[in-house]
Amino acid sequence: MSEDRPEPESLANEYLETIDQEIDEERRSELENTKEELQERREKYVSQHGEDSRIVQRVDQKIEDVEAELDELNESAQQVDELRTQLLKAAKDRLEFNREWLSTTVLEGLTHALYAEKDDNLILNQTRIEGPEDLDEIEDLAQLDMEHTLLLLVEDRLGETDTVSERWERFVDSKYHKPFLVVSREGTASPEDVLPSLSEDANRKDAKNWLERPLYDWDDLVPYYRAGDGEFGLSTSGKYLAHHYAESAENLAEEGDGGDDSDDGQASLDDVGDNGGDSDE
Repeated sequence: MSEDRPEPESLANEYLETIDQEIDEERRSELENTKEELQERREKYVSQHGEDSRIVQRVDQKIEDVEAELDELNESAQQVDELRTQLLKAAKDRLEFNREWLSTTVLEGLTHALYAEKDDNLILNQTRIEGPEDLDEIEDLAQLDMEHTLLLLVEDRLGETDTVSERWERFVDSKYHKPFLVVSREGTASPEDVLPSLSEDANRKDAKNWLERPLYDWDDLVPYYRAGDGEFGLSTSGKYLAHHYAESAENLAEEGDGGDDSDDGQASLDDVGDNGGDSDE
């Protein structure tokens, strides 16, 4: 492989090493506020004491010190962004489910680049992949569909497709949105967990159906997998949607109060999905 096309393993490893050197966002915000306050004081002191006064010179020194620390933090953040983009662009151009792309390091790097969690597996179209050995159990067409789904997420993260955002917009306008928010908040959830967030006339069967329908009706970006014991967990696509698109957990309770889950004004899942297939209810 040529020098300008580094292997996925090296790209992922460099990215992971960089994010492990945590950027103190709280400190960065604090410095931004301090800089703003110092600049306000400088303007006030200049008007009262003059540009060459000692107090203005001291403020200037403090501003310089703050800016130096900010530059250092911003440089680290920029490096993370650049390495993330390199890894994602490599995936966009060369992704193929093989030993090269399914190593633990690459999986952790890709998942973190997508939704800020280091996962050592992918869950796509209800199938878990932890390494190349899992491909033996997957048919070729199913594997291609899974690669397609992952590429959609990569391209969305790079800002190169509207497919994911359009799917999300239709999802939000459907009655399947609130169950997704519950699963996003809890990590895994059963119909019983979802039911309290639905309208008063909804029952357990409704909750179960509204969780299951994406499993049957979506060709790609399936947000769930069956986690066992009647619970549903977030797939790789689901984690991506939750991280980049879902409303915050704080808004869940607000939405759950007094909401109307009737079909009026809401998209059906047939509209949300691609194939429009019917499922057993």
